[in-house]
Amino acid sequence: TLISAMESLTRIVERCIAAELPERFGLILDGWSHASEHFLAVFACYKVRGVTKTPLLSMAPLLNEPDEDLSARGHMEFLAEMLPRDFGKQLSDCLFVVGDNCSVNRLLATLMGVPLVG
Repeated sequence: TLISAMESLTRIVERCIAAELPERFGLILDGWSHASEHFLAVFACYKVRGVTKTPLLSMAPLLNEPDEDLSARGHMEFLAEMLPRDFGKQLSDCLFVVGDNCSVNRLLATLMGVPLVG
């Protein structure tokens, strides 16, 4: 079916990104809201042979469960779960975060122990 083909393609792309993703990388975050739904797009940022790469790692609603929230800790939990599951990387592999200079991103970068660029 079309859905299973799309899911298979997603896994293939994730494996290709995971194979290219270096040991240390940055994250670019772009969040937005539509109606009452909040979404987060997460991009990696790294160089391969002098060329900057910024593949999309995830684009998803942040609130899937009743106990989830839009806090910096909620963002951090999402990233800490998504990176190892989909790309075999840990949140501690991140060198920096690029994002809006808002309180959530500032606290997220502080909790991660990395600089916030933006």
